[in-house]
Amino acid sequence: MRRRRPSRTFLQVFSTFGLALALVLTALATWSVVDERQGSEAAAEVMDVEHRGARTFLTVQFTTNQGEMCESRLRVTADANRAVNTGDRIRVRLAKSDPCLRVREADDQSGWLVILVEAALLIMFAIMTYLAWRRPRTPLPLRYAGMP
Repeated sequence: MRRRRPSRTFLQVFSTFGLALALVLTALATWSVVDERQGSEAAAEVMDVEHRGARTFLTVQFTTNQGEMCESRLRVTADANRAVNTGDRIRVRLAKSDPCLRVREADDQSGWLVILVEAALLIMFAIMTYLAWRRPRTPLPLRYAGMP
């Protein structure tokens, strides 16, 4: 049974929408990483430790540079912080725009992975969009139809 190929219009709309979405997601991911890099570090006291299988979640309490007392929950990525107990102190990185909600460990580099994935999606959709919107090749004249 022969499968029908998707129409050219569908491919153009799909690839253009995907390219626009990939551009927006890449911009947001880049902004997020830059915002976290412009933030500050603080010493946080561990209020609660929760182990869920291989994952460890910490509830930490800290004071921002503006003097605001915050409590936040974060996922542990560093092996050194997996063995912390309630009452211990760890270093956390606070985002510049919203320091109470966007908290990570001081040595967490996972934000760059998101940018790499988004860049790969952006390249893929850019190629798809180019292939969908380019002018189709003119068919060969009939006298060359049977030639290899």
